[in-house]
Amino acid sequence: MEYIIAIGTNLEREKNLGFALKRLKEEFTLVAASSVYETSPYGYQNQPNFYNMIVKIRTELPPEEVLKKLQEIENEAGRERKIKWGPRSLDLDIVLWSGGRVKTENLTIPHYDLKNRLFFILPLLEIEGDIELDGENLFYLANRLLPYQGIRKIDFPLP
Repeated sequence: MEYIIAIGTNLEREKNLGFALKRLKEEFTLVAASSVYETSPYGYQNQPNFYNMIVKIRTELPPEEVLKKLQEIENEAGRERKIKWGPRSLDLDIVLWSGGRVKTENLTIPHYDLKNRLFFILPLLEIEGDIELDGENLFYLANRLLPYQGIRKIDFPLP
């Protein structure tokens, strides 16, 4: 099974992004990785800009187990959950899964706000192409969001 995982960090960005990629490669098979994007904060604004990217992984683990592994990696990076959408050392979200949809108390796939976050859409376009999400293609969504969300591709050497 394949999963699309979003990576975000705005505390010690280079260190934590590198850490996330290293740990994801240790736990799963890394199939693809997008470019890195610097983005303005989403939600809570009084914080540094984020580094965001998307990776595609392969594993036989079911979604709840993948979520558990991702949360372990976040905790290893010192993740604290003090402010909703606040500063974070590492945020790992399951965005899509090749098995379809999931809706549990702890997990929603596709990600509940996927279609409204440019930092999900642009990297996803890179690795998946112009796929359709519930009747809307990624290119359309990107064009709708570009005027409203600050984002720029950066040169970041991936480990």
